Amino acid sequence: MAIKRGLLQANPASRVEIPNPQNERDRVLTEEEWGRLHQAAKPHLRPVLLTAYQLGKRFGEIVSLTWDRVDLRRGFITLRSQDTKTKTGRRIPMTADVRSTLQRLAKIRSLTNNHVFTCKGRPLQRISRSFRTALSDAGITDFRFHDLRHCASTNLRRAGVDTATAMKIVGHKSEKMWKRYNSIEERDLTEAALKVQKYLDVNTLITPSDMAVEGHSSK
Repeated sequence: MAIKRGLLQANPASRVEIPNPQNERDRVLTEEEWGRLHQAAKPHLRPVLLTAYQLGKRFGEIVSLTWDRVDLRRGFITLRSQDTKTKTGRRIPMTADVRSTLQRLAKIRSLTNNHVFTCKGRPLQRISRSFRTALSDAGITDFRFHDLRHCASTNLRRAGVDTATAMKIVGHKSEKMWKRYNSIEERDLTEAALKVQKYLDVNTLITPSDMAVEGHSSK
């Protein structure tokens, strides 16, 4: 602002090296861990965990969700710009699991409460205690609720969803952030090697057996 007003020619802070907070996380649940966590969670917590795990929604987006933004017939959740951290609205397609869960919640919803996720008839606001209990009972360590977004992003990539669509679902505005939320594990590297081998088997003219024969004949 000082530069814009003509009070400074340059920003003196631009010479200061920005420290790395070292706050990037790479924790993704295995399928077995997810099953244990979902099973250990209390009934009011399970739908919240499922929505975060499969759709990558932020906690605030989940607990503020109201029924007028849920289209069970078409299978979409609509978030307005004021509902998101990035101030950008988006439509999120439901997975079959999320859709059936919300259909069940719709059947037992209170007509005096428009919030989707509730506890004892009241809008859900905090889950810190029940989430810690579920983690403890499931025997899972070093995991935070926000890490469920990492799980969703990673699962979308593994499922073959293109980057642009996946970013739209999870709510990432930059590919840099999308890459940060994607975890590359050993099985991903192994799968990549298998895909390369499959491609080479179909498209490569020279095979290992051909090379062996060629080497033998040259001798």
